[in-house]
Order: sequence, then structure tokens, then C-alpha cells
Amino acid sequence: MKRSLLVASVFLLLGCVGGDDEGQDFGNIFEGTDGLILTQEDHPDGWGRSDCFACHPINEIHRVDRTGGLLPLEDIQEFVEQEGLDSCPICHGDNGVME
Repeated sequence: MKRSLLVASVFLLLGCVGGDDEGQDFGNIFEGTDGLILTQEDHPDGWGRSDCFACHPINEIHRVDRTGGLLPLEDIQEFVEQEGLDSCPICHGDNGVME
């Protein structure tokens, strides 16, 4: 049983988007269906999940501004570190999470 859980956990982590030194790359997020707000179409694997950092570790997000210089990355990083998961819906909507 424990082995099955371990294998399932590894596959869950591998299914998430991988990162590198420049963090996770989703391109210019403003070009999504609703811009910064996530939609089920833009975020099918994570839609309805509230544990954003499971797939988007805090040290791999908001590292490179792919919008052409519109984002105050240092301010965003500080805000996310202070607010944690509560910061996500402020910019990216509810991600289909029902309260």
C-alpha cells in the first residue's frame, strides 16, 4: 500500500509542469483566454484545485516577466511569500474552486 502511494505521489509530481532556473514558463499569461484569470480551458489539469503550490512551487513562479516588462516581479514575489495560497486567487481568479 505504501509503495502504491509513493508511486502515485511521484507520478503526481511528474505530471505537474517542470521548472528550470528561469522558473516555470507559461509564456505571456496575458494572452490566455481571460488574461491573468485562469479558465478551465487554460488550466485543465489543475482546474478546481486549491493547492496551487503542489504543481507551482513558490520558488518557481513569478521568476521571469514574459509579458514584456509589465510585471513588478519583486513585489509579486514578496506578496506571494507573505500571503501564500491566499495570494493566488487575487490575480488568477478562483480556478474553479467552490467554497
